[in-house]
Amino acid sequence: MAKQGILAKSKPSGATNTLLYSAPVDASASTVLTVNEQGGSGTTYDVALKNYDQKMTLGSSSYLLHEGDAITGYLMTLNTALPKTANLTGGTTITSVDAESTFKFESFYIPPFTEIVVKKRAVRAVTVESVSGNFAVGETFVTGSGGNTATATIFAVAQGSGSTIVSIGPTTLAGSGSEFAAGDSITASGGATGTIATGGIGTANNEFTFTESGGTEQMYLGVTLTVFTDRVYRFNVADSSMSGVSFKISTTVNGEYGPDGDFTATSDNGTEYTTGKTTNGTAGSSGAYVQYDFSQDASLTGQLYVYEGTTSGNAGAGYGGSDRYLTTSDAFTYTQLYVYDITGTWTNSTDSFLFGGVTYTITAQTAGAYGYIRSYSGTTAYVVKGINSADFTTSSTFQDCPKLAGASRTAVTVSSIDVATTAVETQEYLRKDNTLAADSAEEIKSLVIGPGERLIVECAAAEANFVLIGFEDASTGFTTRTYVADAASSSASG
Repeated sequence: MAKQGILAKSKPSGATNTLLYSAPVDASASTVLTVNEQGGSGTTYDVALKNYDQKMTLGSSSYLLHEGDAITGYLMTLNTALPKTANLTGGTTITSVDAESTFKFESFYIPPFTEIVVKKRAVRAVTVESVSGNFAVGETFVTGSGGNTATATIFAVAQGSGSTIVSIGPTTLAGSGSEFAAGDSITASGGATGTIATGGIGTANNEFTFTESGGTEQMYLGVTLTVFTDRVYRFNVADSSMSGVSFKISTTVNGEYGPDGDFTATSDNGTEYTTGKTTNGTAGSSGAYVQYDFSQDASLTGQLYVYEGTTSGNAGAGYGGSDRYLTTSDAFTYTQLYVYDITGTWTNSTDSFLFGGVTYTITAQTAGAYGYIRSYSGTTAYVVKGINSADFTTSSTFQDCPKLAGASRTAVTVSSIDVATTAVETQEYLRKDNTLAADSAEEIKSLVIGPGERLIVECAAAEANFVLIGFEDASTGFTTRTYVADAASSSASG
């Protein structure tokens, strides 16, 4: 039901601009404003009508912004990745499971890059028999007791018929512990046990290990290391173990060595994959990385094989192989959402919502201003704040809104706030320093407040009471839109 009757009332402090009423972006109000002098001595008052909240200078004149664009810097983080195939579209209203809170979805957040740490490890394959329980990546692999032990980290596990092959890193000896040997009884930190088979200790070979953010260092043998083709991946090669090592990828098994592992036999040799590649620093030194923007390759599919790219000879050929690869995927998932028009209270680790038959819990929130573009010209933008939004500041950032579906977005920065939420430009006054006699009242009749417009009042002394009476009607006078991330999808209104 539309609001009607008293829409707003206030007796503001003297000489203070006060926001009396804000019309929603999807409604207009037909009103009468009554101003009552209550101090007995007379005063003056101002009334202004704005069609925006804030006027800002942006960091560039080239942003793709248009009237009605929904903009937001408010992020919500989910406990479970939400897949693109769930078809959550911009402008969709999400309601909490308890129905007490809502927000509107603007777009998925893709971080500037996803970091994966790469290290060089000397790895041995150890065959374990008479296994009880399950060995797992990241656990310690231990023989000995009473402080006299040999310990190594597990980087890969392959379950075989009657035995398990465990790939372990360098050994750490404690007390009088001795190096792993056939016949040793093994206990893993997760509780699995077994015995090293006769001839079951392989030769140590240099290998790449990978650690995703919040994950476990491992080789990803028999386990898929997936990279999404819509984003940037930064392979951190700063660890000292990477000194003198060149981490590369290729669409060919073992890259420039080829499947046969022989750089000199060129018939099967591949080439390095370099599309979207950038580097920083020298491997093994602080800040060094190899970075790929996979979104630059529209045809990228299948596997990208990792290898050691110092190809003056075959010394590095052992790092690669048919089971050393990254799997590319366009089955995108996202753990963070840009949202706007938030109502109620969303409590981290407590509040959830249901979408596509899956329950998602909010685990973290990064607050930021949100709203709509009223107009944008040059570097000047007028914005209407969304429901319950904080003010935009010079620290605010948000994405622009290309009209072309699937087009790249640019981060928008705010250089200055030129007109604050309660500030008024000269041309917006309906009454300016209007005299109000003692114990008198005045009316502004037939005052129509359009979608997204704001009524600002002020009196010279705290002696005037402002009362806005009328009713709201639904209106399409201010059309909103959200960015469409997929050219195959249709636009949704905010």
